[in-house]
Amino acid sequence: MLRQRLMIMTLLWASVAAGDPIELTPGEFTAKLNGLRLWYKVSGQGPVCIMPTPGWGPSSDLYFRTLTPLEDTFTVVYLDTRGTGRSERAASTIEYTWDHFVDDLEALREHLGQAKVWLMGHSEGGVHVMQYTLEHPDRVSGLILLTTHASMDQQRWIDVQRRMELRSSEPWYAQARKALETLGQATNADQWRKNLIAALPFYLSDVAKLPDCQKHWRAEWMSYDAFRGSIDSKRIPFTLVDQLGRIKAPTLIVVGDDDFICSPAAAQQLHLGIPNSKLLLIEDAGHFPWLEQPEAFFSGIRSFLPVLGLGQ
Repeated sequence: MLRQRLMIMTLLWASVAAGDPIELTPGEFTAKLNGLRLWYKVSGQGPVCIMPTPGWGPSSDLYFRTLTPLEDTFTVVYLDTRGTGRSERAASTIEYTWDHFVDDLEALREHLGQAKVWLMGHSEGGVHVMQYTLEHPDRVSGLILLTTHASMDQQRWIDVQRRMELRSSEPWYAQARKALETLGQATNADQWRKNLIAALPFYLSDVAKLPDCQKHWRAEWMSYDAFRGSIDSKRIPFTLVDQLGRIKAPTLIVVGDDDFICSPAAAQQLHLGIPNSKLLLIEDAGHFPWLEQPEAFFSGIRSFLPVLGLGQ
């Protein structure tokens, strides 16, 4: 029995070394990765594409509930990053750095037995996968960056504020802006969650769609521990602008034209910096373009995949 197991393991790692893809079993799993028990879900068919959560609090429920059309093209591995959703919390709130997230992704890739993977990230999750690509360029087949950014510094915050002010005539504006700007001052999880809910109108192009979107947001597990970790680990401010030219993997950048926090200007900066990139602008959409404009979002991504080297 032991000899049979050793033979299976030898064949498995020989396949990995040769670069042959290993088919993954669908389902929900936990694994000890980089010192923590992390949860992930496997769904779909095709090349393996790992999608970590943004890392500052939300679980992956929103993504695996609403991005299922992409599972016709990819075997998507949805990862609850450390401290979020069903994954184990780090021992200290300073253990949520970019290096920790990169090491977690590398441990997951190895655990899955994949020589190379596609990576997909939304918002700060896009920063995670870019950080990983800069550290492990030979392990990445391609990137899909959903409404993300290359920096969080004073200049970008000015752009965010300017875009918020464009909606100053809205009846919800004052409350939503105060909630967003005081988010980091929340002293407990309940107040933090209330602020998040109050700030949600900013994230949509059409607030009339808020009730439909909220049913998906309510499904998420929001981790206040991970949010504190994003502050205490000093991940922000940061910039990857000067390093974007080192990302050689084919990259698709998707942005909503009304996204205030990861704006078209931020997407253009990524597009100009990453040599082998394509830019997909979704009209009448905010930070979650696949919720507001699903047809334009999913058909747009499918149309770009052959250009990125992925056959249909």
